[in-house]
Formats: sequence, C-alpha cells, structure tokens
Amino acid sequence: MQSSGGLSGAFVALRVNGVLMSFLDALRSLAEQVADSVRLIIKGVSILVDIALMIDRVCGEA
Repeated sequence: MQSSGGLSGAFVALRVNGVLMSFLDALRSLAEQVADSVRLIIKGVSILVDIALMIDRVCGEA
C-alpha cells in the first residue's frame, strides 16, 4: 500500500516554503524602505526646526 502524500507532498511543502520566504523577503524590504523614508522625514523636520530657530535668533536681535 502506498502512503498518501509521498513525494508530491514534499514538493508542495517546498513550494509553500518558497512562497513564504519570498513574502517575508518582500516584507523585510518594505520595512527597510519605510524606515529610510521615516529617517528622511525626521531629517527634513530637524532642518526646518533649525532654520526656524536661526530666524528667531536673527529677528530677536534686531
């Protein structure tokens, strides 16, 4: 008697594993892109705050 699943079950498991790994890799890549975008936003806000403080100092001295 032949066991159900057998070799085809192993191929299905490998395929599911491959799809899952691809999904996790795409998710990791997306997380890195979001982190990079957040860093840029924070840097931009920091520069704007610095400019506002410089303007305040210059206008306050006049």
